[in-house]
Amino acid sequence: MPYYQAVPVLRVRFTFLSLCLVLFTSFTHASSTSGSVQSLSEFLHKAESMKLWQQKHWHALMHYHPVNFASGGYRSYVDDDAFFYSDKGDVNAKEELLATIKAMFSREDTGNEHAQCRFVSRIAWIVEQLGASKKDLPKVACVDYEQWRDQVNAHSVSLVFPASALNSPSSMFGHTLLRFDPEDVKQGTDWLSYALNFGANIDGGDNSIFFAYRGIAGGYPGVYNMMRYFEKIKEYNRMENRDMWEYQLDFTPEEVNIMLQHVWELKDINFDYYFIDENCAFRLLELMELVRPELTLTSQFELSAIPNNTVRAVVESGIVSDIDYRPSEVTLLRTRIDSMTEQQVMMSAQLSQDISILKSDEFKALSESEKGQIVQLSYSYLRYIQRKEQRTPEMAKRSHQLLLALNKLTVDEVEVTRPSSPEVGHETMLSSFLLGNLGDENYQQLQLRLSYHDLLDDVKGYPKGAQIIFANTELRNYEDQGLQLHRFDVIDIFSLSPRNELLKPLSWRVQVGYQRVQIDDGEQEGVLQLNGGAGHSYSLLDDFTGYGLLTSRLEYNETFDLPIDIAFGGEAGLLHHGSYGTGHLKLSGYKFTEGEYRNQLTFEQNFPIGVNHAIRVGASQYWQSRDNASEVQLSYRYYFR
Repeated sequence: MPYYQAVPVLRVRFTFLSLCLVLFTSFTHASSTSGSVQSLSEFLHKAESMKLWQQKHWHALMHYHPVNFASGGYRSYVDDDAFFYSDKGDVNAKEELLATIKAMFSREDTGNEHAQCRFVSRIAWIVEQLGASKKDLPKVACVDYEQWRDQVNAHSVSLVFPASALNSPSSMFGHTLLRFDPEDVKQGTDWLSYALNFGANIDGGDNSIFFAYRGIAGGYPGVYNMMRYFEKIKEYNRMENRDMWEYQLDFTPEEVNIMLQHVWELKDINFDYYFIDENCAFRLLELMELVRPELTLTSQFELSAIPNNTVRAVVESGIVSDIDYRPSEVTLLRTRIDSMTEQQVMMSAQLSQDISILKSDEFKALSESEKGQIVQLSYSYLRYIQRKEQRTPEMAKRSHQLLLALNKLTVDEVEVTRPSSPEVGHETMLSSFLLGNLGDENYQQLQLRLSYHDLLDDVKGYPKGAQIIFANTELRNYEDQGLQLHRFDVIDIFSLSPRNELLKPLSWRVQVGYQRVQIDDGEQEGVLQLNGGAGHSYSLLDDFTGYGLLTSRLEYNETFDLPIDIAFGGEAGLLHHGSYGTGHLKLSGYKFTEGEYRNQLTFEQNFPIGVNHAIRVGASQYWQSRDNASEVQLSYRYYFR
């Protein structure tokens, strides 16, 4: 065929083939798209027919909890739109489930923000319930999650309880966190593990009073954060001088993996934070219930979630396989001091300030063992001081010289006596019935205390000399005056920290509330008051603690010439911890600027008759400018949660 005739024919054939190719490609793409949509439709239909949104595990993943006034009867604890795909996801489990299924089938290239990468645990559960596989989903590379999971490399998990820190408003009730350990963790290497913490995201400019208010009222967002465990050891064990209790949980590696998948989902997600109930302890219980649905932990703490109560609940649930105790730096220092004579401790104190003591005849005359003990205490004390104060070149030089001397000596190890663990102590709520006599009048009194522990309560599981009372209410019924609100303490904190030659902490007290005080001829008047004081306390013999405080009191009293007046005074006391309970002898006095005075001598004795039961007796004598009186009391006390 001539060239000029062949070209049009070839052009027609090429055009025809091109058209066929385009039609085939379009048909293939349409078929593929149609199959994907159909697959999504099938999964949505299956999810609806199975009513997956009603499953307990889905509610746990979404942190739903019952709420009477919510349209669906529940609401999520999560207060962050980024956690939900549906606009109504916080209150509508069905809409959130279906929206999540649609998101996991999305073919939009969003990288690490794709639903399969962002909500790993949620997607894994849905896929398992629907009988699907990863092949049914768009292929997505979750680089960030895979790198994080490999880095954490956890095989087991422990619940950690740093004990109370009275000088820190955020930790006066203690704290809890989780520690994730690798498979090959060994004793002494767990400081390289990872710790999961939940806490308030605090504005650094807030003072302690404003922090307490916002923490109670839910004024801060709560967030999870993950860090190396040694950071938490440094914070709690060394900087805040808090003993730490570590409870090994018997979760399997598979359960630990599910927990970590959900932890990844919660990164940068805000919760409402409430100091009393929706706090660090409560959030960790939710994670445990996620992997063990049969656990009923959170339901035990509808009113408050005091950390040591939650620890007790976890132990009682039977999931703790082992308990370890990590004493604080101060506990170790006090133990070493108690093992030495007063002269040795005094020489250690001098040595920490003057390195030339090492060359003195008095030091050279000591045995090698005594030299080791003294230098070790001096070195440990300097390290303790350096964490509290700005390190100076002179201090650093002394510390280095002590370390060089220590390397040439043999130091006897001191063994810290392991105290009773927190979960063996009494419960933190209290109800009490009391019979008493004031002057010539008998009365009955009912008491309810929301938390936590007072100076006379059984110290088993609690620090000695520590009192934290929150929301204490006393209703008193007199024969002639009837039922009255006798006392309401918003907060009452008392910290007795004994001093010695090296450690010189301040003992202090603060109390805010309402109480009825004696006026003329046995009459009483309700007043609002703020008390505070500071001073020193000392260990006397083995079981006695003596203390003295300078105190002041601000009082609103309508019987005063001016309704608001201030008083100054003092308090001295002796506390005894014996095998039969705790006794407290106290002498206190105030004098107001307008001339009124109030003095009081009191003795109380608490007799534990079980972990959560006690009998308490007391006697007081009052000397006041308006009236003198004596009082005796007998009460039964029951602790619960």
